[in-house]
Amino acid sequence: MLQEILAICGGISIIGGAGAVIYKVVHPAFKFKNRVEKLEDHSVKDYKRLVNLEEMQKQQNKCLAAMLNHQITGNGIDNMKKIRDELLESIIDK
Repeated sequence: MLQEILAICGGISIIGGAGAVIYKVVHPAFKFKNRVEKLEDHSVKDYKRLVNLEEMQKQQNKCLAAMLNHQITGNGIDNMKKIRDELLESIIDK
């Protein structure tokens, strides 16, 4: 009878030890997966922001070029109005 109880306790200990080992191996993998998903999400958001900033920079450069041309020649008012409208659309869309 005592040997049976000791055998059962030994079995429980072995199963518990195996469960602890499995938990220690699997748990960090799940944590790592969650961290990678968050980083991927941030990466996508950052890329979209960079694309938006690049587009805004292009619009600003167009405006500067139009203003320089106007200062030099005194012409190009229609072009400046067109670029202004494009810039305002870009600002409103974002």
